[in-house]
Amino acid sequence: MLRHMQKRMAGALAIAVLVVSTAGVASAAGTVAGTTVSNTATINYSVNAVAQPAITGTADFVVDRRIDLTLTTVPVTYVNVTPGTAGNAIPFTLTNTSNAPLDFALAAANTTTDPYGGTDNFDPTANAVFVDGNANGTFQALNDTATLVSNLAPDASITVFIVSTIPGGTANASIAVVTMTATAHDLGGGVVTQDAGADVAATVQTVFADGAGDTDAVRDAAFSDTGAFMVQGANVSVLKTETVVSDPINGAVNPKHIPGAIVQYQVTVTNAAASAVPATSISVTDVMPANVTFQPNTYGAGNGIDLGGVAQTNAADADQGTFAAGTVTVTIPSLAPAASAVITFRVAVN
Repeated sequence: MLRHMQKRMAGALAIAVLVVSTAGVASAAGTVAGTTVSNTATINYSVNAVAQPAITGTADFVVDRRIDLTLTTVPVTYVNVTPGTAGNAIPFTLTNTSNAPLDFALAAANTTTDPYGGTDNFDPTANAVFVDGNANGTFQALNDTATLVSNLAPDASITVFIVSTIPGGTANASIAVVTMTATAHDLGGGVVTQDAGADVAATVQTVFADGAGDTDAVRDAAFSDTGAFMVQGANVSVLKTETVVSDPINGAVNPKHIPGAIVQYQVTVTNAAASAVPATSISVTDVMPANVTFQPNTYGAGNGIDLGGVAQTNAADADQGTFAAGTVTVTIPSLAPAASAVITFRVAVN
């Protein structure tokens, strides 16, 4: 009889286990940290053909926090910039691939490894980081003022920017490489730490799961990516020469720079062929030394300046040349790549 009862109880104990989980949101990032997972086994059995109360056994654990993130540069090539400008932005997409909401600190740095294969050869004068305040993907100084990403939900993404100032006079096609690093923080801005000890089933513990970015290490709760600026500018150069035209003794035959000699100055302004854009609003000023006298009528009455073969009046009027207060001034509205402008005028040696 005892053996018969044992067989029937063994059969009852072989009933399949029923697993019940409490509510937890599943996503690409995984079950939300802090979710309690309950696993219950229910056993039904009979004694002498009489059903007995069910027996249950439950094991609970709390889902731990997995810290992970990605940061990706939005542009697939250089961001073109103009020398001497501020507010130049490279956008990045930050995604919280953790299973918990997090804050993220942002940092920008000048680096040297160009992701597009060029050579880094200058640094912006300032780099700042900002969060896309109105989610339009474009940096706007009045709206995008936050420098910390706050309470980014699991699987959520946000645009962040490196915003840089480009030094004036930087040569065309120059490259500046910059890297952004996003670092996970607890809500409220506290630095996250990883739990290295044994698992505690009822406690939310933290595990770093992030990969290595461009400049950060694997499993450091951070991720970095790199972008680059390329200057689209005009390489403007100037060459000034002088030639003695005549002197009171030799005339125009082998003249010397003696008092009374006439000397012609030539100023050549060139926008290099390799320039990406025209140079605009060019102003050339040339102050006369005290020991020479400007010749006001070289190219006609009242025309002491020549620009590209066109005589300019000395007066401040509609043309592009002026002589006033001992200074020759010539304005050039625009100079295309590979173009030059030649200015000439004459002086007498005192």
